[in-house]
Amino acid sequence: MDPPDMPLLVEQRLPNGLRVITLPMPWLHEAEIALVARAGSRFEAPQEAGLAHFLEHMLFKGTGAMPDPTRFHRCLDALAADVNGATSPEQALYWISLPPAHLEAGGRLFAALFTDPAFSDLETERCVVLEEMREDENDRGELVQPALMSAPLLWPGHALARSVLGTPATLARLDTDALRRHLARHYGAVNLALAFTGPVTPERTLPLAQAMLGSLPPGTRHFLPPPPPMTPGPHWLAADDTTSQLDLVLFFRTDDWGGLTYHPGAACRRLLDDGLASRLQVAIREQRGLAYEVWAAFSPYADTALLEIGATVSPTNFERVFALLLDQLYGLGETPPCNDEWQRLLTRWRADLERTLDHPGDLIDRFVTDILFDLPETLPEAWTRIRALSPEDITRQVRSLLRPSSLVVTLVGPRAKSLLPSLKAIFAAHPFAGL
Repeated sequence: MDPPDMPLLVEQRLPNGLRVITLPMPWLHEAEIALVARAGSRFEAPQEAGLAHFLEHMLFKGTGAMPDPTRFHRCLDALAADVNGATSPEQALYWISLPPAHLEAGGRLFAALFTDPAFSDLETERCVVLEEMREDENDRGELVQPALMSAPLLWPGHALARSVLGTPATLARLDTDALRRHLARHYGAVNLALAFTGPVTPERTLPLAQAMLGSLPPGTRHFLPPPPPMTPGPHWLAADDTTSQLDLVLFFRTDDWGGLTYHPGAACRRLLDDGLASRLQVAIREQRGLAYEVWAAFSPYADTALLEIGATVSPTNFERVFALLLDQLYGLGETPPCNDEWQRLLTRWRADLERTLDHPGDLIDRFVTDILFDLPETLPEAWTRIRALSPEDITRQVRSLLRPSSLVVTLVGPRAKSLLPSLKAIFAAHPFAGL
C-alpha cells in the first residue's frame, strides 16, 4: 500500500516566535482557530495543583474591554461562534469555530482572552470546578475514578500522579495573582502554536495571527521533568460505589512506548480493541455476552505512556471477565497475530490515518501539538513505521513491557473492597502472574 497523503500544512513564525500553522480545508463551511499551549498540569508546582485547569476556565470569563462574561459571549454568539477549551497533563487547548466570513472579528475576540483577560467571577467559577471534582467521587466524597486512583502508583511523586483539577485545598488557594503569574510564565509566544483550519489560506491567516497575538512577549520555554520509576507491582486498588456494575480496569505503565516509539503500543491496543472482531470484543462481549462495555486505550505522553484495558461488568461476571482479560494479555505475549488479523489491523490503521485528513480536531492533535512538543511525524512517516512492525515485534514488546511489575488493577463499584481478594486469587493462579 502506498503511504497516505499529507494535508497541505503551512508553518510560519511571527517575530515573537509564535508558530502559526495553516491547514487549508476548502471543502468545509466552517473555520476553526485553535491555540495550543505547553501549559498543562505537568508544568505546575505541587502547591499549584489545578492552576492550569482553573486558568483555562477563567480565561473565558470576559476581557478587560468587556469584563462581563455574558456580554462577551453574546458578542461571540452574534458571530455564530462557539468557543471551548480543555486541559490535559501536557497541554492546554482552546478553540473557536465560526463561519469563515467572521474569522477576523471572531479571531480578535478570541485573542483578547489571552492578551487582556478580566478574570471576572472567580468565586463562581471556583464553585463550578468543585462540582467538576465531585464527578469523580462517590456519595461519601471518596475517589472512584480508576485512572485518578491509579496515578500515584503509576507515577509516584510526579505531576502525572495528580489530578488535572487539583484538590479542593489547592483550588482554594488559587487567586487572580496566581492566574496572572501562570499566564505570564507559560503563555509566552515560544510556548504556543496558533492553528487555522477550514476554508482559509496562509495569506489570510498570517496577518490575522499577527493582529491577534503578535504583541505577546516571546517568554521562556519550560521543559518537563521525567517521572521516576514505578514501584514494582502488581498493585491493587478498590473503591465502593453505589452503582449496579463494577468498573474493572488494568493499567500498565509502558515508558519505552512514549514519544516517537509508541507504534508498538498503539498496535497492541488495536489488537485488543479495534472493531467487533478484535480480541477483547470477541472474547468478552461477542462470544460470551459478559459485558456491554469493554475497551483498551493507549495514552502516550512526551516521555512515558499508559496502556489501559477494562470492562464495566456485573458483580456476577467480574471474576470471569478478569480471567479473560488476563488470558488476552498472556496470549498477546505468547502467540504472534496471524496474517489475517495483522492485515485487518493494518487496513483499519491506515484508514484512521486517512480519516485524519477530514477532521480539523484530529489534524490539530496530530500535527500542531506534536510540532509544539518537538515530536513531528508526517502521515507517510507514521505509515512507514507502522509497516516496519511485524507480528513478532508485538509479541516481544508485550513480553518485555506488559508485566505484572508495571500493573495497577482497580475495581470500583458495589462491595468492590470485599471482592478484591478474589481478583488477587485469580491472578496468582494465572500464568500471566509468572511473567
